[in-house]
Amino acid sequence: MNQIALLFRSTLEPTAKVNYRNVAHVAGGNSTARFNNRLYALDLARFLAMVFMMQGHVLDALVNSTIIDINIFPWNVWNLSRGFTAPIFLMVSGAVHAFATKRDQNGNVRADIVAKRIRWGLTIIGIGYLLVFPAGRVWDLPFLSSGGWNAFFAVNILQLTGVTILLFIVTMSSTTSVKSMGVRALVIAALIVATTPIVQLTQVVSGLPGWFRAYFTSAEGSIFPVFPFSAYLFLGLAIGCWLHNVPMENRDAMLKKFGWRVGGVVALFAVVLQGTLLVSGVSNEIMEHQMSIILFLRRAGIVMVFFSICVIVLERTYQFRKWYSLFGTKSLYIYAIHLILLFGTPWIEGIGRTHYHSLSLSEGIAVAIGIVFITLAVAWLIDWYTRQSWALRARTALVYVGTTTLAYLLIL
Repeated sequence: MNQIALLFRSTLEPTAKVNYRNVAHVAGGNSTARFNNRLYALDLARFLAMVFMMQGHVLDALVNSTIIDINIFPWNVWNLSRGFTAPIFLMVSGAVHAFATKRDQNGNVRADIVAKRIRWGLTIIGIGYLLVFPAGRVWDLPFLSSGGWNAFFAVNILQLTGVTILLFIVTMSSTTSVKSMGVRALVIAALIVATTPIVQLTQVVSGLPGWFRAYFTSAEGSIFPVFPFSAYLFLGLAIGCWLHNVPMENRDAMLKKFGWRVGGVVALFAVVLQGTLLVSGVSNEIMEHQMSIILFLRRAGIVMVFFSICVIVLERTYQFRKWYSLFGTKSLYIYAIHLILLFGTPWIEGIGRTHYHSLSLSEGIAVAIGIVFITLAVAWLIDWYTRQSWALRARTALVYVGTTTLAYLLIL
């Protein structure tokens, strides 16, 4: 358990206060990675995605559905924007793996890194299922309805991320360089996207157990099945490998220069292709489905453009870089904390259950601001706590107390 707890520690290190524009960026050469080898622009992208995710969850759960009508402006734009939070998070996570995957002198992925990634993947999967545990006690599980089991096994972002990390280890541990890892990641992303329509066929997955089938198709109620969402992480990994091979001082400049160019071309291609198919009689509903290849390409392209925008924002807000990094690296905490605040646990009701679709817009916005603020504050406290000299001893005690409490709630 101590090893699992250590996985949650921030890698953020103290940095000196430096004016971003005074560190040679005017020549197009500075990189956020100059300090602690971090790409703060990607931290900013992940942080913004997490904040937008939180407000989206709160408003969607609490505000009266007669007020938020996603078929009319501005809520149709709001709903469309919500679809980018997971791709941003996954692509940033993939890019980070390119830098965090350490290799030995022969170019092989180090054994301790492989073991750590496996532990991390399994931990995330476990937390994902625990957050949606369908009963107050394990003894109540045999009495669950089929609908309760389907909701429990439906794959959400945590299960998807954990399984994709395991896929990452299986497919990338045999690579011998960052470059080869990037090429393989791009190929795997393309294969996942290309085979997504095939996997959706009923006869392809009908023989699989329900809990396993949920990882392949949205037909089982999954919000983020592996096909095609794992491809976002592998695409991000390919981008991270490309940035890894760029000189440290040029990484931001290259991301700023090529993110919007490449992303714009990909997104434009998807839009033109969708328009062409519409004229040919293909239903727009099919192309807007979350399993659509066209939707994947459009989202991936816009996310790359967003990365370029984040570099520009970072140039003007560089003094806040440590906050972007802090909250970016606490994404798992942020995800879990805001869901607990909103929906509670199997043992405590949350406002999202007691006031589901019952608040006005102003009330919903107020609650959203409160949940976002409390969540970020708790994430900051966790980061502060892990830096204290007594943190390891206290964390060990908390792990035992937390495990004992959880076992008591589940069993008794």
